[in-house]
Amino acid sequence: MVGRRALFLLLLLLSYSLFLLLGAFVFSTLEQPQEERLRREVETMWSEFLAKHPCLSEVLLDDFIRKALLVKSFGVSVHRNISIHELKWDFISSLFFTGTTLTTIGYGHPFPISLGGKAFCLVYAIFGIPLTLSVLSIIVRNLLILLWDKPINKLQRQCSISRKKLEWILASIFIFFTALIFFFIPAIVFNAIEENWGYVDALYFCFISLSTIGLGDYVPGERNEQRLPVLYKLLVICYLLIGLVAVFLVVEVIKNVLNYNRLFGLFLFGEDRRDWETGCDLACKAGGPIVQKHEEKTRRRVPHSLSPSTEKSYGSFNTAFN
Repeated sequence: MVGRRALFLLLLLLSYSLFLLLGAFVFSTLEQPQEERLRREVETMWSEFLAKHPCLSEVLLDDFIRKALLVKSFGVSVHRNISIHELKWDFISSLFFTGTTLTTIGYGHPFPISLGGKAFCLVYAIFGIPLTLSVLSIIVRNLLILLWDKPINKLQRQCSISRKKLEWILASIFIFFTALIFFFIPAIVFNAIEENWGYVDALYFCFISLSTIGLGDYVPGERNEQRLPVLYKLLVICYLLIGLVAVFLVVEVIKNVLNYNRLFGLFLFGEDRRDWETGCDLACKAGGPIVQKHEEKTRRRVPHSLSPSTEKSYGSFNTAFN
């Protein structure tokens, strides 16, 4: 049995490695020609500019452009007509930075420049990221009780439909409304507000942000002369936090429908595998958490041999709810 599990694990690692190689090949094929085209255009523009302005020193110009790009990477505008409203480290912009950092989105624009800012960011993130993920997990757990487990139990008592079919129906509804409310509709809004953002660009930004990838190639509210910049950034922060909760909720729903714990157990060895298949954690092995089963009105301890069909598991949420 251990040899079979080891084979499954080896196949999983091999499949993941092939998946990484496939992604690298596709991105290289799609992006390298564009990079080469832009490089040729910049070289042509550089040569034409120097030809039109022979009095300029190429070395000094190159040094100036490098410094200007470095300053811009710090989030500081290089335009001479910058105003106080375009500061990148005012309170609202700093709040936007802390929100994207603690949620691990991390656009990287701007980022701390001073030594003190970098040191504080390290300490702040060490404590803040686990705290943020814990808060989001608690919110998702409560939403699972209210929007998933209780409605399914109620519908199961009222309808003659199997629980698994109800789970698939409700999961489809969750996915549809999450995609509509937090991806497709916000993309329309960002497309209307942000200049030079097409609809696909805005939809791309929504996905990159709510998946916590946060590449930083599209950052809202960074345009000069943005209308109502304070309100806009506050709304974006709220959108990101609520959107993350919705995405995490959908992920847990999908894991529940696909019986993720049993699937995950295919790649584990020994006792840990059995614990994953049954949804039993360290607290369960220590004496068992007191939970309430769906078909019982009294509370009792759940034994280790409890069947997965009678105990629902939401990833790290191992309690079975009414």
